[in-house]
Amino acid sequence: MKINYGLSGLGGIARIHLMAIRNVKLAETFDLDIDLTGLSTTSLSHKNEGISLGFKNVVDEFESLLDLNVDLVDICTPNFLHKDQIIASALAGKNVYCEKPLGIDSKETEEIMKTVSKHKVKNQVAFMIRFIPAVAYAHSILSQGLLGRAYAFRGEFFHSNYLNKSKTMSWRLEKSKSGGGALFDLGSHMIDLVRFLLGDFELVRSKMKTVVTQRFDGEKMRNVDVDDWTLIFADLKSGATGTIESSRVAVGKTGTRLEIYAENGSIFINTDNPYMPEVFDVNSKRIYFDDELLLKDEFYRNIVKVYPSQKLSQGFMIDAHMTSLIFFFKSIMGEEIEGLPTFADGHEVQIILDEVYRQ
Repeated sequence: MKINYGLSGLGGIARIHLMAIRNVKLAETFDLDIDLTGLSTTSLSHKNEGISLGFKNVVDEFESLLDLNVDLVDICTPNFLHKDQIIASALAGKNVYCEKPLGIDSKETEEIMKTVSKHKVKNQVAFMIRFIPAVAYAHSILSQGLLGRAYAFRGEFFHSNYLNKSKTMSWRLEKSKSGGGALFDLGSHMIDLVRFLLGDFELVRSKMKTVVTQRFDGEKMRNVDVDDWTLIFADLKSGATGTIESSRVAVGKTGTRLEIYAENGSIFINTDNPYMPEVFDVNSKRIYFDDELLLKDEFYRNIVKVYPSQKLSQGFMIDAHMTSLIFFFKSIMGEEIEGLPTFADGHEVQIILDEVYRQ
């Protein structure tokens, strides 16, 4: 089947999406022809690059992208542009895949939800960490109750490059354009992951800090009004309690990790090994579940069919984005796919983000 692909923006994350799309053919069970139909960008250098990358049409107005025969729009623009571009896409009848977070606040995401629901377009947020085998493995264990009920968790998503004071001011460091800092950029992923594996949030409390308070914008020093580090204390409706820590200044400990403690054992997910979590029983002995048992879970079955083997891996970021995009393509083709992070999920994450920033 052929899908006409439209892309908005050609920054760093858009390039990762394109690298992931180029690898779709590595998924041997998935036969799909992706046509690079259109790119929307306001940058002259990106326009020239878009042509060299193989886009048939490169336009400088987002509305012109919607005039093309695209089946979906992949939105990779700064956060403050998401709402208007999503709504315009939905009004034009285009399916939408959007980078996280879905919007600046829950008022925006509520408006997004109403529009995509009214116009019945397929939608997905790029919460791509859901789509690694280690998470699917944990999903199978938890959904089948193989370790009993989870009672505690600890998640952390750490980057480090914002500790460098020479890093210049950007839209990511302005709350009016980004919505928030480390919490929006990184913590949103972990909030989604906890919701996906352990259920809805009931109560959150938080602490946050801005470590580097001023940045140079090319002309002068400006104040940074978003967080570099945030710690959330969360109670879930299931009864589980835990923490989510997000940081863009965690020098020496970059990575994404989720620990889950249950009545009969523990699960440790670390993206350094995206293929399998570490699982322990009540005696602290590492255990392995038979694949036949794990395959009873539909989400696990679908992930292991598509996610590249270690021999074919292009690295965790590319592999996870590729798998996430493939699942969205499948949904466009009419398949009912369990576990997709839709805009409804993005909205629920946004509600939690808003609550944290109100504190």
